[in-house]
Amino acid sequence: MPDKTKGQYVPAIRPIEPADERVAEILQERQQHFEELRLSTDERKRLLKSRQKADARKERERQKAAEREGNRRTVYLPTGLIAAIRSIADKESVSMSQVITYLLFEAVEHFEHQEFNFLDHKYPSDSPRQEWNLIHPKDGERMKKTAARKNENSGWGA
Repeated sequence: MPDKTKGQYVPAIRPIEPADERVAEILQERQQHFEELRLSTDERKRLLKSRQKADARKERERQKAAEREGNRRTVYLPTGLIAAIRSIADKESVSMSQVITYLLFEAVEHFEHQEFNFLDHKYPSDSPRQEWNLIHPKDGERMKKTAARKNENSGWGA
């Protein structure tokens, strides 16, 4: 016979395997609630304060993320360019986003001062949204696609 020591905590309900994640979460919450009931009043107050601080921190993080969301854009970059940006970022100990932002500001400034133009790098687009595709000469991935489209459209490809 098992030795029943006075004051030993024995759960009233034996743990069972949960049917799914939600059931497991509910069971875990209830178990946590029962364990919290065993805490002293001071311990419960400290636990409540720490949870409130954690919730406030999470809310601040959510607000920051929501503020940044308006500035976020998704762009498709050639793999070679991504590698070059990553290399610069690693070398300078900054983020890739910071490198891209800096380089874009520099490029826009040079473009506005008419130090370069896009004239020789524009190709007709098949998209209804824009009339042209702008492809940098070093962008081998997109240059291949453009050359393949030219061959298809000219009838010389087959």
